[in-house]
Amino acid sequence: MIDGLRSLRSVRTEAVVECPREADVLEAVTFGRLGEVRDHLAECATCAEIAEIAGALHADYAAACRDAQVPSEGAVWWRATVRARAEATRTVSQPITVLQGVAGACGVGLACALIGIVWRSLAWFGRTGDLIERIDARRDDIAAASALLLQHGLPIMLALAACLIIAPLALYIALADE
Repeated sequence: MIDGLRSLRSVRTEAVVECPREADVLEAVTFGRLGEVRDHLAECATCAEIAEIAGALHADYAAACRDAQVPSEGAVWWRATVRARAEATRTVSQPITVLQGVAGACGVGLACALIGIVWRSLAWFGRTGDLIERIDARRDDIAAASALLLQHGLPIMLALAACLIIAPLALYIALADE
């Protein structure tokens, strides 16, 4: 409040003469000790004006303090708890938001790549007739390879399946805590 009165003093025109006891008057008004400076206020018009304005501001401040509706401590505690939770949620969700952005960018890149592949394959369909002619010319070679694959393919597939099942199981057993 004293700072507000000092800024008020700086607004006054320069024609007004400053009194060396202005600070004492402001302090007396602020702390309700006008009796100490009553004689000086009767003599100094500048200080009387300051005391009048400061008294009005002080009365307004006191009225505002009386009329203020302070919430209960439970409401203040609840609001602080809600605010802390919201800030914690915001802090925790920041890395997730970044990862969602990266995933979105990867998805857009993947979609662009797939569109490029599809575009190239559309041109490839024009050459499908050439491919069919090549396959027809090598029909005997393809039949021999298919027969070989059918004869030896099942044991190879079973061996691969066994490796795919046994390897993770072996790792789990080896790395499991006892």
